[in-house]
Amino acid sequence: MKFKHIPRRRSAAIVAGLLLMLLPAQSSGETLEEALISAYQNYPGLQAERARLRELDETYVQAGAQGRLTSDLSGTVSVDMSRTPSFSVPIPGFDDVITSGTTWSSPAALQLRFIQPIYQGGRVWAQKSQAMAGISAAREGLRANETDVFLKVANAYVDVLRDEEAARIRRKNVLVLMRQKEAADSRFEVGAGTRTDLAQADVRLAGAKVGLAQADAQLQISRAVYKQMTGHMPENLQPLPRFVLPESEAEAAQLAKNNNPGVLAARYQEDAGDAAISVAKSAKKPIVALTGNVGGVRGQAGFPERAESASIGAQITVPIFSGGMNASRLRTAENARTRLMFETRDRERQIEAAVMQAWAGLVAARAAMEAGQVEVSAAELALEGVELEREVGTRNALDVLNAEQELLEARLKVLNSRSEVEKAGYRILTLTGGFDAVSLSLATEYYDPDKNLQEIQDGGFPGFVDDVLPEEWR
Repeated sequence: MKFKHIPRRRSAAIVAGLLLMLLPAQSSGETLEEALISAYQNYPGLQAERARLRELDETYVQAGAQGRLTSDLSGTVSVDMSRTPSFSVPIPGFDDVITSGTTWSSPAALQLRFIQPIYQGGRVWAQKSQAMAGISAAREGLRANETDVFLKVANAYVDVLRDEEAARIRRKNVLVLMRQKEAADSRFEVGAGTRTDLAQADVRLAGAKVGLAQADAQLQISRAVYKQMTGHMPENLQPLPRFVLPESEAEAAQLAKNNNPGVLAARYQEDAGDAAISVAKSAKKPIVALTGNVGGVRGQAGFPERAESASIGAQITVPIFSGGMNASRLRTAENARTRLMFETRDRERQIEAAVMQAWAGLVAARAAMEAGQVEVSAAELALEGVELEREVGTRNALDVLNAEQELLEARLKVLNSRSEVEKAGYRILTLTGGFDAVSLSLATEYYDPDKNLQEIQDGGFPGFVDDVLPEEWR
């Protein structure tokens, strides 16, 4: 009889309402979805976590094996020698008969033994429940690892797009300043400019080149992180998809409370704590088992030379006194259960605080982006006006350079703010449990943690008690 596990995961309806991913039109470039799929299939950390989960699946099999039929076959083969003093037997009318004092034999024995537990006070049932709760917690741990990897991939994707655009803006700024320097040289040659104008143009151009070199270096750093997470370098990354976020901080907090893998893992650990108490209590209960032996011996010295035996019976073990060990184990389990309960409450508060922080970051980033867009528009108008005023002689070259610098900084601020908005959104989706492969409906084959357990849990020879006796007896 298989242990039926119904995970405390979100329903399909909740997932559908939690997150909507709108992908851009297909093109020759790489999309965020493709980057996430690449990490999902190839990232070593995820592969290691899946292997660790398969290791943990074996604890369920091992717990169930303690209630099933076990048997062993043993055999012995030996060569025996027996020596006694030689003596002669006188027989009237015949020569004396001399009897040998040495005998040899080669006995061989074979024995088959089996034990079938019948009643263990619910020990096996409790251990299986404890193992399954631990496995469920580990599955949520795998999902938490998956969302963390996806968050890093998404952030790396955003960073590459941001740094490519930042390098483009700075490269354009270098070209503009080169034209400004050429114009300053031309004005100086005709006597309309000064050496101060030339020096100011040189200073700004040199500073712009430094900024471009730093931007190119930062782009290479972001590309290296991207390769670490996806296994390949970014090439022609497409615009980011749009995600539907929770409408309010309160909704995000509630989703996180119900779906965050860290919170769910802590709750499963509580279930494991409950089962551990049952395991400790079962140590005080008797154990009943059927036992049997079948054996045979061949080549014995003396008579008979061969023999067979068979037996079957019941064995009852009743714990009487354990020196305080059982009581201590029970207290340990009860205290562990209390600790796990408080750890779950602590985890819930941590996630709630993290949602509040992420939401505040999202609001601030949106406000900064909106203000930055206004700043860019104003800086563009200011630059246009300063250039016109310089032509009529009311502004000088330094005023134009300052206006261009302000526009550059405003554009970079908007770029950074837009990136922070995207990252804050991904962070909120991660906290609410909606940034894993299933929630995102990625177009790939999903890793099924149930498959391995289903394959291995029936690997042993089942005892008849699995289908006959109540599960609580075992």
